[in-house]
Amino acid sequence: MIMGDALLFREIRPGEYWPPVLPNGKFCAVPKGALRELEILEVTDDGLRCEGVSFAWSEIEGISISGDFVCLLSTKYITGGLKFHISICSFIDRLGSVYRLINGYSVGYCLMNRIKFEQQGCLYELVSRSGRN
Repeated sequence: MIMGDALLFREIRPGEYWPPVLPNGKFCAVPKGALRELEILEVTDDGLRCEGVSFAWSEIEGISISGDFVCLLSTKYITGGLKFHISICSFIDRLGSVYRLINGYSVGYCLMNRIKFEQQGCLYELVSRSGRN
């Protein structure tokens, strides 16, 4: 539910929210210019990391969707952000289980929800789908 410019997240079970937010783990997608799905991000309590690049939640300035591409916008790096195909995404949790959907949402959209969730300053403790931290 959107209220003003805020998205309302409801806790449906301890540590799980609706709309679903991506927990900590590995996010895989097809980056712009690539031909196959790769691990492109690690989702952490502090933000997003990938090979020598990191974005604190506060450094992600927005999200742009154009056709099949999502761009996580940030002026931290000269490229202006990170682009990937939204249609081919997966998530690997701490136990190694792979998901394409969480509560009916594509994990790509769950990543966008997590960014919004964090930027709104929601207090929470995310638990993996197995109930372990």
